[in-house]
Amino acid sequence: MYKDYSSFLQELRDKSNIIDVAQKYVDLEKKGGRYWARCPIHNEKTPSFTLDEVRGTFYCFGCHASGDVFSFIEQVEHVNFKEAVQILANRAGMEVPNFTSDYNKEKKEAERLKKERLYGLMRDAGIYYHNNLMAQQTGEVIDYISKRKLTRSTLKTFGMGYSSGYNELIEFLRNKGYTNEEMLECGVAKEKNGKIYDFEAGRLIVPIFNNMNNVVAFGGRVLGSSDFMKYKNTEETLIFKKRNELFGVHTLKKAKLTENFNCVIVVEGYMDVISLYQAGVRNVVASMGTALTIEQARMLKYYNNNIYLCYDGDNAGQKATYKGIDILRDAGLNVKVITLIEGLDPDDIIKQYGVNKFIELVDKAISPSEYKILAVAKEFDLSEPEGQGKFAVKALDVLSELSTIVEREAYIPLISKLSRLSEQSLTKQLNIMQDNVNGYKESKAIESQNEDRYKVKPSVNNKYFKAARFLIYSIFKYDALSIIKEDISPYLTEKEHIAIYDYAREIKANNKNLNIDILKDLENNSEAKLIADGKFEEIPDDCREQMLNDCFITLKIDFLNIKQKELSLRCSEEENVDNQNLIRKQIAEINDKILELKELKRRKNGK
Repeated sequence: MYKDYSSFLQELRDKSNIIDVAQKYVDLEKKGGRYWARCPIHNEKTPSFTLDEVRGTFYCFGCHASGDVFSFIEQVEHVNFKEAVQILANRAGMEVPNFTSDYNKEKKEAERLKKERLYGLMRDAGIYYHNNLMAQQTGEVIDYISKRKLTRSTLKTFGMGYSSGYNELIEFLRNKGYTNEEMLECGVAKEKNGKIYDFEAGRLIVPIFNNMNNVVAFGGRVLGSSDFMKYKNTEETLIFKKRNELFGVHTLKKAKLTENFNCVIVVEGYMDVISLYQAGVRNVVASMGTALTIEQARMLKYYNNNIYLCYDGDNAGQKATYKGIDILRDAGLNVKVITLIEGLDPDDIIKQYGVNKFIELVDKAISPSEYKILAVAKEFDLSEPEGQGKFAVKALDVLSELSTIVEREAYIPLISKLSRLSEQSLTKQLNIMQDNVNGYKESKAIESQNEDRYKVKPSVNNKYFKAARFLIYSIFKYDALSIIKEDISPYLTEKEHIAIYDYAREIKANNKNLNIDILKDLENNSEAKLIADGKFEEIPDDCREQMLNDCFITLKIDFLNIKQKELSLRCSEEENVDNQNLIRKQIAEINDKILELKELKRRKNGK
């Protein structure tokens, strides 16, 4: 059906209109020749993410993410190139052909078996820790459990355990047949002076389960008074990536099958989850660390569309709440914030006031906008006119995040009550601020108008083509993808170059070795044949990394020079002075970037 993988990718690209694909993730607004949206890759208030339907590319003026439809899926779905191809193929109703018959299946199977081995080690370690805890009669760990009022049923549900020393777990796992290297790789052991020891020695152990009920990590809680850190967690490993996990997801998953809850509560700590669970609140998880991640938001979406954030009221908790609100909203989730009694965490509230008090706080959860307005109010002295005015302006800025007039005006009475300013004056000020925001959006759109009219086509003999061809050659000859860590595709202007680059990424994703002869398989790509047959300078091993990075810098510089020329052409025909100034500013920014890259290249070469 397809002559080669490149022809398949081209058809898939043709069937994957970047506008249609992006609409699943963001709300798009067309202005000029482009579409605009709030960036799905980073959090932002004002849309600076733009898509070019003709070129099939995207660019964010905020985080500078860019690329084609494959890169878009890679970045918003956090997948590799191979997985992005599969996602787009499923969307287009296409089957991904197998052009890699010599793919190293043994290597893939070895990795699967390795993971299974590590899962087994963590399971056995968890069983050891748990049995050790259950065997204790007295001591610090029993005192701590009694103080926390944890029942045996709760200890069993969460698989909690105890590490009584530095060597006991190590000997247990050795007798099970596990090697020192496997223990180190799983993170249960550390090495010192040539010997390994239990990383969580002397601590209460809290296992971290993934959504498949595998133990992937451990948290260790220090017992009694100590100079050591309160909690010590397993570092990231082959089977544990912190941003992908939620503590308590295994109990949440079970509760979802038996209970009808209308939200999922996200708290900060392990003990908050455990205490709430024991009190009967089962729809609760904790983020791994204070701040939520995009991956965790996607996981939460599987369990419920309504997410209630319940972080501490300190500065760290407030920052985490702000970030969590944006991440959850961007994932399409409905968000509320639970306001805790000052100075108390959920575990404290359960102990001091009982579970009904916590449920009352859940029922009184407020919207993100109200939370932010109340948080802003704490920054000012609202008994003074100056504080009232400054608060009002900052609170109205919170409302600029809302998409409709109705939503914005709903919070005017609250701001009026707190600031003691009239609703009429606040509404007038809000309208002025909103007009300024809309004007900013319009000025951004000038960059995308009459796009094709200002395109600069690079000469096939100029430095850009030479750098692009040499880099592509080096990808297949020297595995430059392993040397240059940055994505090259945003700096490739030619479709044939992009197609070759996509082909190389697919081969790498399949763990297949690259070589220059593979380029000859791309029969319909004239650049592939030219590069494969080209006479390029051989690069010595001792300076390969420097030369390839230099070449990439050259490609960037020449690419930016092309963009600069395009903007200059646009500026020369622009009649509006403000728009001219905006374009000149963009040209100056590009010029600064070019100078920065040239200086970087000069320093690397020691000149």
